[in-house]
Amino acid sequence: MTAYRFLVLAALASGCASADIPQAYKGRLFDRTGPFAFWSGGTGLTGPVLGPGTYFTGAYDELRLVECGMVTMREPLTALTKDGVQFGLTIYVRFAADCSGTGVNTLLAMMAPDRGNAVSTGAVYATFVQPAIGEAVREVVSPYRANDINENREEILMHIRKRFLEIVNHREQNIVRVYEVNLSNLDFPDEMDRANAERAVQAILKDKAIAERERVQAEIETMKLRRDLAEKEGEADAARIEKVGQALQRYPAFLQFDLQSKMPDIYRAAGASGNLVLAAPNPLMIVPPSPKPPTSTGGAQRGESAAPPSSP
Repeated sequence: MTAYRFLVLAALASGCASADIPQAYKGRLFDRTGPFAFWSGGTGLTGPVLGPGTYFTGAYDELRLVECGMVTMREPLTALTKDGVQFGLTIYVRFAADCSGTGVNTLLAMMAPDRGNAVSTGAVYATFVQPAIGEAVREVVSPYRANDINENREEILMHIRKRFLEIVNHREQNIVRVYEVNLSNLDFPDEMDRANAERAVQAILKDKAIAERERVQAEIETMKLRRDLAEKEGEADAARIEKVGQALQRYPAFLQFDLQSKMPDIYRAAGASGNLVLAAPNPLMIVPPSPKPPTSTGGAQRGESAAPPSSP
């Protein structure tokens, strides 16, 4: 009797079992059967798609879940270029499982749980996303040569993203949702890295040589302009000297006049320095005004009276 009561209580307790669906998960009830259910039912996935919460499962039923959280996966890949050079690149994909009603039903029907009773995002990525991103990278990169990869990086990324989304939308409908695709960390072979470094050094040296040549050409041009300027200045000085010489030939007394007009300033500057005895200028240094030339009829000299004309 004690054993019978124990079995009855165990049956009643098992009949009141429940299970939880955590946040960022969705699932469906998986109908199972057993001796306490008299082997009735057991039809597998049943009922609507369930959101997070606690649900009654009975004695045998379980919950099958799908992880719906958004994740970012880092995928290192290798690609072969048109000229046979293999280089590495890293793709970052931000995605999530399609947790709409149709998406959850499709995933639970196509995939077995890999984390307890749940289909994880990692399994969805390995099954659907990883092959698609590898195919897209190979298709886009293969037409390019190795030397063109770095220069066309943004264009390659755009084509990879476009091709990847085409593959996912065409093949994996109602399975995954891709939000972002990024390309980074282009890894060229060591030989190409050395060649790129040498090419960059040669480009810098070439730019330096061009700059030096342009500087020399600019200096030559400047020297030519300076020579032209010196010639023009010499011509101006020669013209000025010629004019001054002609003027001095016509007015030689101007030099003495110019000296006398500058004497006060010379004495003033000398006196300002001290220890200088100033004297009056020598009257002999003063240039008298030039006498008027005599007239053709002649004239009486200063201090003499004019003689009366003699009678015939």
